[in-house]
Amino acid sequence: MPRAALILIVDDEPAVRTVFRHILAAGEFAVAECADGEAALEYCAKNSPALIVLDVEMPRRDGWSTLQELRRRGHEQPVLILTHVSDVKSVVRGLEAGADGYLGKPCEPAELLARVKALLRRGGSSLQGKRRLRCGEVVVDLERKSALEGETPLGLTRTEFELLELLSESPGKPVAREVIVARIRSGRQGSSQALDTLLWRLRRKLGDTGAEPQWIQNRPGIGYVLPAKIAEAGDSVG
Repeated sequence: MPRAALILIVDDEPAVRTVFRHILAAGEFAVAECADGEAALEYCAKNSPALIVLDVEMPRRDGWSTLQELRRRGHEQPVLILTHVSDVKSVVRGLEAGADGYLGKPCEPAELLARVKALLRRGGSSLQGKRRLRCGEVVVDLERKSALEGETPLGLTRTEFELLELLSESPGKPVAREVIVARIRSGRQGSSQALDTLLWRLRRKLGDTGAEPQWIQNRPGIGYVLPAKIAEAGDSVG
């Protein structure tokens, strides 16, 4: 049997660590725990977790400093930062500092497992799973970086795939504009205005320019949503 991926939980609240440990163990992951950033750095100096779940507000060394030091030391595993649900600034700061994703407190068990699995797949873990999105005749394969309408290639760019991948990590839930800009920042793509252009081009390629978009839906003042039914339909593609 393949060895279970090791997940490191870094949080100063024992109750949070306990809940997360049970959720991840139920998902067949191995789990290690640290109560603060200093302990996490010491642990990672001797061990190689597949993924780190990192709280922001902790004693001795907070999440920001811990993340920066992990990256400085060459630790490249995915880091999932924990923030309060409405704390967009913390999300953006974490992504800019080198985090790979974020999770709001409190969260549902299914959401934690989905985020962890998505990051492990993106990071090249042996964890396997289908990563397809589908609406009508359009199928987007995030793993192979292909997008087809029937048999016709749609010519999506790397940044357009990154946007769909980000939204697919939390299907049915809005992702703030600031978070999207921070996550997909690369050259001229790093502004709110550039995001509008990116969204327009992607929608046009997907044939999603109607009055009621099916792929990427806008929640004014909140963010953008990939409907859960699109991810679920992709899972059924053989």
